[in-house]
Amino acid sequence: DHQTCINDFIRYVDEVINSLRSEFEKNKSTISTKPSSYSIPIRDTKLSQHRETTAVAQAMSVVTLHDALAGFVTSKEKSGIRPLSIKQLEQRTCHLIKLLPTIGNRSPKSTQAICVNDITSADAMKYRDELLTQGRSYKSNKEYLAAVFQFFKWCKLMNYCSHNPFENVTVGQKPKVKANQERDRWDTSELKRLIHSAEFKASTADFKWVTRLMLYGGLRPSEACQLKPSDIVVIEGIHCINVDDSGKGQRIKNANARRSIPIHQSLIKQGFIEFVKTRKKNPQLFNYKPVGLVEDWSKTYCKHLSILQTCIGMKASQRPTAYSLRHTFIDEFKRLDISEHIVAQIVGHANPNITYGRYGKDMQARALLKYIERLEYNI
Repeated sequence: DHQTCINDFIRYVDEVINSLRSEFEKNKSTISTKPSSYSIPIRDTKLSQHRETTAVAQAMSVVTLHDALAGFVTSKEKSGIRPLSIKQLEQRTCHLIKLLPTIGNRSPKSTQAICVNDITSADAMKYRDELLTQGRSYKSNKEYLAAVFQFFKWCKLMNYCSHNPFENVTVGQKPKVKANQERDRWDTSELKRLIHSAEFKASTADFKWVTRLMLYGGLRPSEACQLKPSDIVVIEGIHCINVDDSGKGQRIKNANARRSIPIHQSLIKQGFIEFVKTRKKNPQLFNYKPVGLVEDWSKTYCKHLSILQTCIGMKASQRPTAYSLRHTFIDEFKRLDISEHIVAQIVGHANPNITYGRYGKDMQARALLKYIERLEYNI
């Protein structure tokens, strides 16, 4: 190879110099300046054979998108990823596969036969453009592209394709909307309309308490629905809700979601502690169960709320959601000008302040209670 030739040449020059020096030292009258003939060895590198071997090793496997997706899902399941996350990855990748006849001028019958290596960056851009016309939010579009990017990244690692066609495909510039306008909240009139409706009053105790826990404790719907009686504890003489994943089937969004929330006095006055005592022998505080492959604890509650809203005249796509009760809680704290790092601890967000997040300790229950008690809805 190239380096071997260089080394051989250096050795050859050294030998010539040494030969000349030896002749000078012998004081020969005639010094031959003609060096002895040397043959420079040339090693057979078999470069062409090496290239052929490499080419064989890198040959693309011919795998259809459907088969690759099945393998991708299996790989994710073995990685211990949450079923919900895997289901979303699968659904979003299927969304691309179903659109390929439209964006790639392919026959719908040929979709099953499309191979991973057939997808080009042009297909990726056309998919992005189609995605942007379907009315989803910026966040949702970003998640769809992230899912198919992750799928093709896995395919590249599996040698199903030579490159990731979604490598440089982005969703575009984020709309200039304030963070507090991205999600709906319940205004006072809507809350009154819900709480004082005959339909709400006729609902189960479970439904009413979960609604109040989100509104007065900032819990996520699934966090409230999956509570156990033992999650209601007394800390420093303060009744609190422990949010964690210690129980069977319980899940939390991330490490920040693990927290203790002081219970608002309004809930105590309405009899929440007495309600908990009646369920003390039950494995779950409420009668909600995880539903479906993704084991969604809040699905039944959210469906009930949606039906109730329709009954009281709140139109679909124009009304706040179950998750909006939590947004309302956070929005009220913002209106009260409570420090963001305190709100973050109560609702289970990452601390926005790097100093507090890295060095600060969580506030104690009694200190948090005084902020919780400032919350009033006047409903």
